[in-house]
Amino acid sequence: MSPPRDVPAPQPSAQQLARALGVTRVARVTGLDRTGVEVACAVRPGGHVLQVCNGKGRSFAEAAWGALLETAELWAAETVPQERLRWGARAHLEGRLGTLWGADRLGSAGALVVPRLWSDQVSCAWREATELGSGASVWVPAQGVYCPPAGATALGPVSVAWTSNGSGAHPESSRALLHALCEAIERDQLARALPDGWTEEGVTRRLLQPKGLEAAAPRAAELVASLRERGFDAYLFDATPTGRMPGTVGLPVAAAVLVDRDGGPVPLTAGYACALRRDEALCKALLEAAQSRLTDIHGAREDVAATDREAALGFAEALAEVVPKRAPREVPDLPAEAARPVAAQVKRVLGRMARAGFREVAGVAMDAPVPGLNVWKVIIPGMRVSELL
Repeated sequence: MSPPRDVPAPQPSAQQLARALGVTRVARVTGLDRTGVEVACAVRPGGHVLQVCNGKGRSFAEAAWGALLETAELWAAETVPQERLRWGARAHLEGRLGTLWGADRLGSAGALVVPRLWSDQVSCAWREATELGSGASVWVPAQGVYCPPAGATALGPVSVAWTSNGSGAHPESSRALLHALCEAIERDQLARALPDGWTEEGVTRRLLQPKGLEAAAPRAAELVASLRERGFDAYLFDATPTGRMPGTVGLPVAAAVLVDRDGGPVPLTAGYACALRRDEALCKALLEAAQSRLTDIHGAREDVAATDREAALGFAEALAEVVPKRAPREVPDLPAEAARPVAAQVKRVLGRMARAGFREVAGVAMDAPVPGLNVWKVIIPGMRVSELL
């Protein structure tokens, strides 16, 4: 199947989207820190998964829009349209309803954490998706798609750890889908490149040399220089699995660690990103690391645990002693693919995934809070979800 075509529709304004989501305030929290990166918080008192979503960018408008799109992804996961669900056990529905993927195949959409609660004889809710390669209909367990609030209709025995991974929202359907795919790829490729987290071997093999960064990734180099002037050391890493590793998709995956030279209350944060261009991935990782600082500083996110300060300081000291060996130009870069229309980019990414062994990719077009907005959730069997934050 060709990825969904973008049908022109009036784009909702930020105010319209905020009102539909139940967002009472989009706060500019940039001034709470000194990185210079704009960070916005969308406050949604009625939210179930989170009541505060963050967004980052080079301008406040970009950051605010990003925070609202993140909120829209969660709104879609919390809003369960009963009319789109079908109930029953896989053993009874297979063939009658169509092709059904079991909970053990959710992959990027959540791990099966209580195997005893899942079997082909267990009755649960199912949601129709589209297999993006073939265009065929496939039904997936709804608990891999939705995270309903308390009091809502249960989706069946809870055997899966739901995750927002693989979600994307944007006025353009193809951009929303591309965002969802890149997020799922990022978490999977990190799990393969750094399976044990930040080990000594992983740091020494993947830390990028400062030399050559300006030529290989000029916008990232500019951001690194700006952060340095403001008192931060930025360490960049190539988190793309090597071509010899099974499951290597080949899109650039970047990691950034931001260290406060003043040793303030938040001594170290990290950020990760996947994109088609090397420079974009490195920039996004840096911006996320800066956003993570403000997430810790403003303290309004319910899902953030306290930082182990001593461990963070120890990691910062270790980073300062590492001699980087990897040249920035070694990070993959796909300029030809990034120059294509977005729908064609989606198609090329799906092709790369298929060659890496991910031949089945299901996409769920989620309900959106306003006309003119598209929300996608992708489910990719075999993909992992890194725990790195």
